[in-house]
Amino acid sequence: MNRAIAPAALAALVLAAWPASAQQSGWEEYRPNKTLFTAGYQISQPLGSFHDYTGGTSFRGFTFDWRSILGANFSAGLRFNWNRWNENQALATVTTPSGGTMSGPTFHVADQFGVQAIGHYYFDMGRDSRLLPFLGVGLGGVWSNSRQQTIDLVSSQDGFYFIATPELGLMFNLARGATTAALNLSVLYNFTTASFRNVSNASALVETIGMTFSY
Repeated sequence: MNRAIAPAALAALVLAAWPASAQQSGWEEYRPNKTLFTAGYQISQPLGSFHDYTGGTSFRGFTFDWRSILGANFSAGLRFNWNRWNENQALATVTTPSGGTMSGPTFHVADQFGVQAIGHYYFDMGRDSRLLPFLGVGLGGVWSNSRQQTIDLVSSQDGFYFIATPELGLMFNLARGATTAALNLSVLYNFTTASFRNVSNASALVETIGMTFSY
């Protein structure tokens, strides 16, 4: 009888202690973060001659960031993002490659796939604060593809261009500990040298809504 009770009591003690130790080594045991991953949805507005090509707001975009903390307030990493803009006009007059003109419904589409090295500076608001404002910048390249169609006449252009992206953002910590989850909000200015048709420097204002996970 006693031989059966002893192993059962030992097992009960182990099971009782395990949740406490797991909790202390998990979300509630605070450690400074070293790596951050951000996945976000992007909304954007084309600017300048790019706005003339495809006006209005685009709701097609996403971004993914990987950041490594280098010091108390700095990080460096990589960013991949994609945005699409399109506009349909019921009646427009366009110039054909031969120099003539054509009138009819016109469809404009533009895609940008960006790859950038990124750096960020974080404003320390104190360990107990849920808010973490930051400034960032990205430098890299963007593959641009654009397509125009009027009736059955289609033309397209693509190329790889320079992109620079200053950024202003804010993280709102939802859970903080060994692993941190935060709502990430930011505004970016995508300056590119992408050019096509009557568009030069196809740049846009971009808003990101995402989630950041760090450990």
